[in-house]
Amino acid sequence: MYIGPFYFDTKELFLILAAIFVFAANYFSWDLWWFDSSALLTILILILLTKGLLPALHNENFLILSLSAVFLTIYLTVFQVILFYIIGFALFRIFRII
Repeated sequence: MYIGPFYFDTKELFLILAAIFVFAANYFSWDLWWFDSSALLTILILILLTKGLLPALHNENFLILSLSAVFLTIYLTVFQVILFYIIGFALFRIFRII
């Protein structure tokens, strides 16, 4: 499904649904056990934009990078996790892993 320059597959629809649920949890101030909901929403939107702009990323390595970024939000600040995600993604692209 194309929406402007973005291409959304079933994996991206799952990410959109997860972002909607995290936004609802943040809006209604529901408690997400170990996660900060605003940090998690920021990371989910960043992952969604990356997947939407580069539709050829159907790779297990990208999944591992994304999951590690999500779970790092438990322990680190949002800035550190965003730096990890961007640097990890850039290194994966440079070394042609993704």
